Amino acid sequence: MKNEIFIVVDGIDGSGKSEIVKMLHNYLFSRHKKYLILTTREPTHGIYGKQIREMLRQEKDPASNSEKLMDLFIKDRESHLKNTIEPFLSNSNEHELNIVLCDRYYYSTIAFQGAQGLDIKSLIEKNKGFRKPDRTFILDVEPSLALERIDHRKKEKFEQIDFMRKIRDNFLKLPDLLEDNIKIIDSSKSLKEVFDVIKNEVDKILS
Repeated sequence: MKNEIFIVVDGIDGSGKSEIVKMLHNYLFSRHKKYLILTTREPTHGIYGKQIREMLRQEKDPASNSEKLMDLFIKDRESHLKNTIEPFLSNSNEHELNIVLCDRYYYSTIAFQGAQGLDIKSLIEKNKGFRKPDRTFILDVEPSLALERIDHRKKEKFEQIDFMRKIRDNFLKLPDLLEDNIKIIDSSKSLKEVFDVIKNEVDKILS
């Protein structure tokens, strides 16, 4: 087995991906002392990621600024890979296994900015040069349930039911549009049930 693994968990807001990433981190950390784990996310907290987060907080129209957001996400991803993900994965030895767990990746850019009206094929083309994950889990849930789950916090730009339906549809198309190793996971179930499915899949990679 190679000594580096890149795993992505993606999906609409309220799908449970951030909690699953935390659970996966804790599981892998306890599984073997030779595992070195980096848990990260997009948008990052870097210069471009901060601009994205501010736009998502301040803007109300989900369709606005599609080109600007796409450009910022791509710049943020370039920086994320160059300065964080690639150095971590390459800094391993035969006695260690370096694992990156990433909450969101280019799948979100394709799904979200596609829902904003940008051409899906063009979005795929702009992201095709980025490192492919070894395994991607897209958590799928009805937008109505997703919104119930995040009802306790202030809604962001894209957290509107009709827009989230478009995003979800785009996520579900990705296995047919990309050659990536993608698995769609039903995340309408409890966190434990969802995590058990993903844990079994990750165990297969590690065995």
